[in-house]
Amino acid sequence: MYELIVCEEQNGIGLITLNRAEKRNAMNGKMIQEISHALQQLANDPNVRVLLIKGNGEHFCAGADIAWMQQIAQSSYDENYTDALHLADMLYQLYSFPKPTLILAHGATLGGGLGLVAACDIALAAKDVSFGFSEVKIGITPSTISPYVMTAIGERAAHYYFLTGARFGAEDALRIGLVHQLFDISDLDHTGKAFAKILLQNSPNALSEAKKLIRFVSKKIISTELAQQTAEHLAKIRTSAEAQEGLNAFLEKRIPTWS
Repeated sequence: MYELIVCEEQNGIGLITLNRAEKRNAMNGKMIQEISHALQQLANDPNVRVLLIKGNGEHFCAGADIAWMQQIAQSSYDENYTDALHLADMLYQLYSFPKPTLILAHGATLGGGLGLVAACDIALAAKDVSFGFSEVKIGITPSTISPYVMTAIGERAAHYYFLTGARFGAEDALRIGLVHQLFDISDLDHTGKAFAKILLQNSPNALSEAKKLIRFVSKKIISTELAQQTAEHLAKIRTSAEAQEGLNAFLEKRIPTWS
């Protein structure tokens, strides 16, 4: 079914692996479509409770396949719009994925690869990672990835990195909020799966609702209306079956049924 990615389920973890190592996992139209299909498949799989994305080979994702981009650029505006919309829709799928998302970045992580990083809930990176928004160097802009990147790093940092196209490493990425933690490359895969297992210990419903809460509250101004809305949200969650199970498990000093 898939040629450029690997999609599988491992003990509650949905795993998408970019698998075009000979091209540094550069994205083309086919890979974007495959990722989109895999996201839909895993979102609908009741056995999947956490999503983990990584890349095979020496690099996570070196952005767009330049030969593919050149071919698309010679097409009409309508064809370019349709193609760009596929990437935009895929990134929104990832951003709005109903379950926790975790991504592992290493080696060259550029352009669309950075979009994947920024659209995920939790981003871990190897200390050897090399990030960059090099679009301006070839006459384009990081348009479809910009909403997610700017949410992660802010407008000020976006000005610097979008306009200069400068490469930056792991420490700078951690400083500006693009990634959450750094690890040696030899530990990245193991650590990523360990993080996923930590998430599996938490209430599936609470994780999904926490994601919705973050998206909702982050776009609101603190007000009496927001206070009421958050109180309603908590009341709804506390009366759910999983909340009752979690509270009972805590009081009875046992593991919840979802763990």
